[in-house]
Amino acid sequence: MTKEDPQNKWQKVFDKAQSENEEPQSAVDEQAETPIGPIDPTYNELKQSLEELKAKADANWDKYLREVAEKDNVRKRLELEVQKMQKYGTQKLIEALLPALDGLNQGLENSQNVSNEEASAAMREGLILTDKMIMDALARFGVEAISPLGEKYDPQKHEAIAMQPSDQYAAGFVMAVIQRGYVLHGRVVRPARVIVVKGA
Repeated sequence: MTKEDPQNKWQKVFDKAQSENEEPQSAVDEQAETPIGPIDPTYNELKQSLEELKAKADANWDKYLREVAEKDNVRKRLELEVQKMQKYGTQKLIEALLPALDGLNQGLENSQNVSNEEASAAMREGLILTDKMIMDALARFGVEAISPLGEKYDPQKHEAIAMQPSDQYAAGFVMAVIQRGYVLHGRVVRPARVIVVKGA
């Protein structure tokens, strides 16, 4: 019986242990193909995502530009409307006052063909009628006259130009209206100029 070389003996033991612990190649290949964690997107997928995002961005930019243009058009239309209102806003008021002016002109022409006494009476009657026509026209636009004779003095609506004693009215009341005032929809446009009764 020949004696076995110790080195060969240990080599056989090592080879046997290695073969027992070694997995088949197919199992190793299968493990190599099994992905670890989520699959990273490929270049084509990234390119497609980028193109989709770019398309959305272009659509949003186009929508933004259209909205900006529409707002600009609306602003220009409003500016034109405001300019028209500023320029022609008083047209209806003027149309309402024209009949009163026509009546005044006609009264002035007719007064030349009558005597002084008749002209005076006709003129007064015509002026009263014209004043009424003008006030009626202004009332349609929210204008009212302030003629506070006999009323208590109100510094918000009246402008006192003098104070005098009076037997007819109490102190602090308006005894004479020098010039009518006017309000537009409740807001004072011009206060009435008045004389107020002085206290004792």
